[in-house]
Amino acid sequence: MEPTNQPQVKLKGIEYLLLAIQSDPGKSQRHYLRRLYQYKHGVPSHNNGGTNNSYFTSPSYRNVLWYDSNNDPAYIEYKCSMSVNMTFWNSSRGHFSRKSKCSAMRLTLAGQERANEVRRKLGLDAWLH
Repeated sequence: MEPTNQPQVKLKGIEYLLLAIQSDPGKSQRHYLRRLYQYKHGVPSHNNGGTNNSYFTSPSYRNVLWYDSNNDPAYIEYKCSMSVNMTFWNSSRGHFSRKSKCSAMRLTLAGQERANEVRRKLGLDAWLH
């Protein structure tokens, strides 16, 4: 068998993001999404990491596997929508949510454990947390 430069194990998107955050914590969501796009397609992201952002908004992952550790008190307000099929709420009071201007993503304990499972899948040693 000849050695190749191609990886022998194909990672799922969530697995790649876990390893990326574990190896380089504290970066923005867009930073990790650009890296994921490059991994999947082999070319830089044409829209600067704007795809697959559901990984960071999904309640299955956010604050379960990773969280935003940015303590910057400067928040921006944005309109909230009720669902993907409805437009922004219109009322006299308005409905807004707040988020930080730039995220600093880090893994939770469950995220660290899951990232270590991926590392073992790749034949690497687990990281201590």
